[in-house]
Amino acid sequence: MNDPGGGHMEALKDRARELPTAPGVYMFRDEVGNVLYVGKARSLRDRVRSYFSSPSGLNDRTLRMLAEARDVEFLVTDSEVEALIFESDLIKRHRPRYNVRLRDDKQYPYIVVTTGDDYPRVGVARRVERDDHRYFGPFTNTALLRRALDLLRKVFPYRTCSDHRMQGGGRPCLHYHVGRCLAPCTGEVEAGEYGDVIEGLLGFLGGRSRDLTRELEGRMEEAADSLDFERAARIRDQIAALKEFREQQGNLSAPSVEDMDVLGLARGEDVTAVTFIFMREGRIVGTDGFVLSDTRDISDADLLEETLLEYYSHSLLIPRRILVPTHPTGYEELERWLGEHRGSRVFLHRPERGEKRRLVTLADRNAEMLLRDSDASSGGDAGSVALQEVLGLPGVPRRIECYDISNISGSAAVGSMVVFESGRPAPYAYRRFRIRDVEGADDYAMMREVLGRRARRLDPGRDDTAVAEDASFSAAPDLVVIDGGPGHLSAAVEALRDGAMAPIPVIALAKRDELIYVEGGGEPIDLPRNSEALKLLQRIRDEAHRFALDYHRHLRSHGGIRSLLDDVPGIGPRRRNALLAHFDSMEAMAAADEDELAAVPGMTSRAARAVKRYLVERSER
Repeated sequence: MNDPGGGHMEALKDRARELPTAPGVYMFRDEVGNVLYVGKARSLRDRVRSYFSSPSGLNDRTLRMLAEARDVEFLVTDSEVEALIFESDLIKRHRPRYNVRLRDDKQYPYIVVTTGDDYPRVGVARRVERDDHRYFGPFTNTALLRRALDLLRKVFPYRTCSDHRMQGGGRPCLHYHVGRCLAPCTGEVEAGEYGDVIEGLLGFLGGRSRDLTRELEGRMEEAADSLDFERAARIRDQIAALKEFREQQGNLSAPSVEDMDVLGLARGEDVTAVTFIFMREGRIVGTDGFVLSDTRDISDADLLEETLLEYYSHSLLIPRRILVPTHPTGYEELERWLGEHRGSRVFLHRPERGEKRRLVTLADRNAEMLLRDSDASSGGDAGSVALQEVLGLPGVPRRIECYDISNISGSAAVGSMVVFESGRPAPYAYRRFRIRDVEGADDYAMMREVLGRRARRLDPGRDDTAVAEDASFSAAPDLVVIDGGPGHLSAAVEALRDGAMAPIPVIALAKRDELIYVEGGGEPIDLPRNSEALKLLQRIRDEAHRFALDYHRHLRSHGGIRSLLDDVPGIGPRRRNALLAHFDSMEAMAAADEDELAAVPGMTSRAARAVKRYLVERSER
């Protein structure tokens, strides 16, 4: 890649010379104020000046970032660890495109015990909050988690009812009568006795399962010796439930009962797979994995540093030891940051032999399998590369957003936004829009409304915190695709150019002839049907259409809207729903002939003629 050059580079060099030599964090911004990259430094001046001292020694990723950069800001800190904390916070807030970003639609569940309550409740949480409650997990199999909770409830009869039920009083529920709850909601148990149950549960979940099992076995023997065989049988069932819970957590034993996370890496040509194995009390309780794109120029040490920083900045459940395949950059500062985040010391350990090394090797193998199975590592991103060439884009479009509108004569009108990253769907970022301001069947106005709302979320003057909290809007796209023709494209461009997304290229893909319309007019692009670029656009367009249609059907079925077909003699709810499910829009229904209408399940020739006659008469009004 060429030297970024340009007049703005001299301005950035001058800015770098003005920076202090103190530790801190720095941010490169583009011409509209978006944060491109956040970094930390022992000396801000030396670190930022290094970007301009020898451009030939920079990797392609950094050169691309500098080519877009127009300003650099900084924040001085008292120490490198404090700089690391600020770097983590700024990355979470701004989601810079040139920092490593772990994108995933999975939200693994946790067991939450509401220890902040007088009578703690036990349930499932999808997010760990900074509160007075205790969280355990994550658990990657929801069905097994709920089965495990059912087993634990046989041993620890905790409450699951709402706080409203707790305050309501009344009679105990069925769970009390079958021995699954002590009914604190109706005062059937003293606070101390219920507290002992919760303490036992917390101890078990926190790693005391073996101690608890031995304690129960002692109680069972005492009951048997006292000839209290009914009580002994109940304790026997509790022990069996605890053992079954442990078996569900995996069979691989760690070299100790110490809680650990194990990281694995596998590198591809331009992508990297990262896997996490979660070990709790010597057993695997879950795994996680990501495929990161555009990592060709990032070293293993730098990649691990950014991965650990982002991954654990989102989690309060940090174990005492984290096994890594290599030491990350600045690992001593990273250890201190992790320790401050956890509340006690954390060790980053690179084992060279023994059982711990075997665990890292296992994580590496899992990363290799993830890489092999990934579309990105096997050419699934070829369409993005082809799109860059076809459209003449400055870089490979890593994040592509596609928009579609779905409505029937303006009724229950909705818009959809789907996102593909590195040629693959990113469902975590999908977004639905309920059309608010447009009356009647005006697709162009609806498209303007949807894209206008999207653009406003990237307005540099807007509070970035609101955007950072919404994963679907956390990053600007490299390419916007509109499902439609020139009119839809014009409406989208008008909305985007009035917002904050002016530099982003916009195209439209028309369904009928699969022609690509680009901003500025001119002849549409007609690609061969075997083109990788066209195949990718079709996948994105079809996904946006499906996503919009699903939402539209949901509103039709749950919103109680009255279909225009209700006015057609002989068309009741069953035939109306069949027609609406078969045809994407009222326009498509009107374009169908009587034979196509009659072919819909439940329809007859007479009903088809009635529908056709009604639609023709309506179009002539």
